[in-house]
Amino acid sequence: MNLKTRDSFPDILRGFALLGIAIVNIQYFSISTFNGAESLDLTKFENGSVAFIVWALFQAKFYLLFSFLFGYSAHYVIKSEKSNRRRFVGRNIGLLLLGAIHFSFFFHGDILFLYGALGLLLLAFYFRKEKTLKVWIWIIYILTTLMFVAISLFALLGEFFLASKGKSLPADEYVDVLDVALRNGNFLEAAAARVELWLIFAPQGFFLQGPLVLAAFMLGVLVARKGGLAENLSPRLMKNYAIWGLTLGLGLQLVGAYLMLMSSSSEDFGLSLYLGGLTLNFMTAPLMSAGIVGALWLLSQKFKFTTLSAAGRHSLSIYLGQSLVFSTLFSAWGFGLFQEISLLGVVLIAAATWLGLAVLAELNLKFRSRGPMEALLSNFSKLFERKS
Repeated sequence: MNLKTRDSFPDILRGFALLGIAIVNIQYFSISTFNGAESLDLTKFENGSVAFIVWALFQAKFYLLFSFLFGYSAHYVIKSEKSNRRRFVGRNIGLLLLGAIHFSFFFHGDILFLYGALGLLLLAFYFRKEKTLKVWIWIIYILTTLMFVAISLFALLGEFFLASKGKSLPADEYVDVLDVALRNGNFLEAAAARVELWLIFAPQGFFLQGPLVLAAFMLGVLVARKGGLAENLSPRLMKNYAIWGLTLGLGLQLVGAYLMLMSSSSEDFGLSLYLGGLTLNFMTAPLMSAGIVGALWLLSQKFKFTTLSAAGRHSLSIYLGQSLVFSTLFSAWGFGLFQEISLLGVVLIAAATWLGLAVLAELNLKFRSRGPMEALLSNFSKLFERKS
């Protein structure tokens, strides 16, 4: 699509989401590959304050926004034509392949493999009626909420029982093989440890986060059908999104982050406090995400945000580029900075990396219409198109 006719707001939103994803992901490259910032002593102000900000402002919100935009873009690949399914299938197979390379060699928290798998599943819903999609979105959201709440309550009951016996949960003695490899191992040793960690914990990630991602995909499809982000939106609607999302939504996120922070200093109820905060964090994230959409749209009516837009058009390249930079910085085979920099320091590195890649994306658009990984995925998906 020509730059002059392409609607910029979805790209602006996607580019901004990449910043949030970088800030959340970097802690698993630099602090602890399994626990992230939770492995630090969060009773210290310099750790706890930064973790609180990351949880309240970034965790879950941008991940869901990115998922929503995947579903939104799926509509423009398929274009409501069943004949275009083959190309979309090819696109998702490409994501599965890229995801496997990504989680093996660079980041065990990869989302591309999950997107590829759920993108194929999305085809089972894509051509359904609007009402059917809405029903499925609510079913997934309600069941996921109930599951999170049930897990939190079971943890609370277990901790109450142990506390009545004068006991507490045993300390976590899990030894993260990837932490060891990042401190001392070479590239292939880190890759082997990364695959091992992914195989152990990816299934629970699919189970806990996958349903919400699929629901976000379907919501993106619904909005795209109505031309929701490609036509002139209602300023009043966007203002309402911004107000409710950045007041009530943000307030609930602050409560969730506070519970997660308090869990680090609770001897008897740390797990249930953390799970309760995490439940609130994830299940109210869509409300704050809507606030981000509304606020950013209102700002985009006054400012061009060309760098954000360029980043959004290079979302796959920047997502993978961030992992390449982080992995090189923190692995022993690179600069060896794993567990050497404060949480605030790594967050600032994440923001600087995102900005640097966004500027490169803007420069690239002066010579090319898309990023290198976008071109690769597009060309790969064309191999699946039916030849006339």
